[in-house]
Amino acid sequence: MKIIKYGLIGAMSLMLAACGNGGEEGADNGTAEDNGSGESITLQLGHALSPGTPASDQIDQVAENVSERTEGRVEFDIYPDSQLGSETEMLEQIQVGSMQSGAIMVGSMQALDMKMAIEDLPYMWADIENAREAYRGEFGEALADIMSEQGMTQIGYLEWGFRHITNNEGPIVEPEDLQGLNIRVAETALRVDAFEQVGALPTVMAFSEVYGALQQGALDAQENPLANILAPRFYEVQDYLSLTGHFYNTVMVVADTDTWDGISEEDQQVILEEFETASEEVQTENDAMEDEYLAELEENGMEINDNVDTEAFREAMLPVYEEWEEDVFGEELMNIYREASGWED
Repeated sequence: MKIIKYGLIGAMSLMLAACGNGGEEGADNGTAEDNGSGESITLQLGHALSPGTPASDQIDQVAENVSERTEGRVEFDIYPDSQLGSETEMLEQIQVGSMQSGAIMVGSMQALDMKMAIEDLPYMWADIENAREAYRGEFGEALADIMSEQGMTQIGYLEWGFRHITNNEGPIVEPEDLQGLNIRVAETALRVDAFEQVGALPTVMAFSEVYGALQQGALDAQENPLANILAPRFYEVQDYLSLTGHFYNTVMVVADTDTWDGISEEDQQVILEEFETASEEVQTENDAMEDEYLAELEENGMEINDNVDTEAFREAMLPVYEEWEEDVFGEELMNIYREASGWED
């Protein structure tokens, strides 16, 4: 079946990475020595966020603050905008030790464990506060536990936000408007399934390749949070923005557990505190800047449609819930989600 196929592809890619990825160009392998006696440690951190977005800027701020507060004992060497490869490739690099940390979209972590695809359930939160509280609570802890089994320690969550659709065909109002539309999605199997439910033609592609594909007409559409629509200037190659809000995404910041364990408890606490502060700042900035994002996109020529029948979209995409609970997520994880979702209040 389709879900098993994606799982096997992910497993094969990790096996290949373990055999041949240890000396990737661009990976300086950092230093991961015990700093309990005062030795410094540098953690290379890669992510796919565009510079200038709240989450990307806050990661840079965390790096600066951690360096200052630890008096240089802990440094982060930041590589934004998929400079070190796709999110799946960055996960592989963390696993084989050529990168020490990453800020990776939760759904992309299904390359290591398919349960992490749960974040890609469409319309899974009743509102944004339910989503934010879930990651601060048992749901976020459950996802962190899954990644700990992969040798990665969760050290923070950063909001990426609700995703919306841009395209060149016209406003997206009903699910039928996506019929036959060639839309880029991230490398996550559940997103592919969700869009296929409404007749779209999802194409998996690294974020760094999307602008060129849109410009050349190889894609009709893409979907991203507002900040990641504005920062890469998608308005130059897309005419319409429809506020579908179909997925809500969070970035999990992880460190290789062996590297993390080599950091003193005092410095670990500094890092955790800084990412907690960054998480709150990102949410505040996202709320404050939403209208600014929309205004700037409109000023640059995009036609914005907020008349989306989200109830119809949710209903059309709901069949993926039962299939993925049975085959991948299991009842226990889905119950943790349902309790936090806000839909059953």
